[in-house]
Amino acid sequence: MSRPTCSVVIPAFNAAHLIGGQLGALAAQVGAPAFEVVVADNGSTDRLESEVLSWRDRLPGLRLVDASRGRGVSVARNVGISLAHTDRILVCDADDRVSAGWVAAIATGLSDHPLVSGPVETRLLSGRSADWVPIDRRTSALFETWGGRTYGIGCNLGLRREVWEQVGGFDESYPAGAEEIDFAWRAGELGYRFGYVEEALLHYRIRTDLRGVLRQQYNSGRGTSTLYGKFRPREVEPKTAVRRLRHELLLVTQFPWRGGQDARRSWLALMAFEAGKLIEARRLGSPAP
Repeated sequence: MSRPTCSVVIPAFNAAHLIGGQLGALAAQVGAPAFEVVVADNGSTDRLESEVLSWRDRLPGLRLVDASRGRGVSVARNVGISLAHTDRILVCDADDRVSAGWVAAIATGLSDHPLVSGPVETRLLSGRSADWVPIDRRTSALFETWGGRTYGIGCNLGLRREVWEQVGGFDESYPAGAEEIDFAWRAGELGYRFGYVEEALLHYRIRTDLRGVLRQQYNSGRGTSTLYGKFRPREVEPKTAVRRLRHELLLVTQFPWRGGQDARRSWLALMAFEAGKLIEARRLGSPAP
């Protein structure tokens, strides 16, 4: 194997049943520079190790590293990046699947930008559950949050090591949601801006079981409140207790009694997000955004 010029970091926890799809996609890359793959195991109790090691012949630059010093995707990302052998870092998740030109596109993008991200599509791996969450079936730009600030989603990310070092890594205090927004905001404060790479398509997996979707959205709501409590952006005016009550009652009254199963599950996902936001804000002692 040639000396790698970039490193793909994959945080993983109990992903033995899914990571083969991602590793297979990386083994089938087209036009990619030499790259290594670093799977950062966040303390898995399944067959992750044996599954990853079974891919070594097809991915000669594959390594499995111990990222079990703490729980969470930010811990795994930080450990994986710290142990990568190169200064161009590509980040994806164990349960998703990169497109055939993903490595080449992200690596090329990092020649021009300190941070890059690309589009995600939700249909290939998610099926009907793609309709249950507020993500476009295929995105066409960087993700956007309060005040029009943009960020790259954490499962489709490229960054130069200097950015990660200057920012101080991913904040490991976050629940599983909004940590990539926090990273992007802190990077922006230091003058680092994202570039968008249209060719860097990633197939994003939304949980196909309702319980998984609700847990995912609940954690996203928790992360949103953590983000607000940390930065308190001026453009966000937290709701008063009365406005908050009216808002939540309005959501309750919007239950789609006459809608189909997908509409009801979409409503439940929204309520899970709101619940996570309110509960985390209460725990932090800050207003809910």
